[in-house]
Amino acid sequence: MSWTMDQAAAEIGVERTVIVSWIEQHWVLPAASGGDYLFEEVDLARLRLINELLDELQIGEEAMPIVLNLLDQLYEARAALGELETAIAGCSDAVRDEIEARIARRG
Repeated sequence: MSWTMDQAAAEIGVERTVIVSWIEQHWVLPAASGGDYLFEEVDLARLRLINELLDELQIGEEAMPIVLNLLDQLYEARAALGELETAIAGCSDAVRDEIEARIARRG
């Protein structure tokens, strides 16, 4: 499902101008369509996150790019870890045992 700017603003509970500002600052990157923006579920989740960081957690606008970058890195690391877990699950028992032993030695 996609949302227009007006729908996204209503869903998040902010004015259009606020979302436009976030787009201009590259905090969220929705698809452009016919002079307007279309927001996917992931975009709405990011809008909610930005709103929560600003309003509830009082993250300042100057710190927001750093916070968002760190969160993006965390999400990417989690995705990579999930792919690694899937790859390891597809290995033989001997390979999985070797990986477990190596991890145990490092811990």
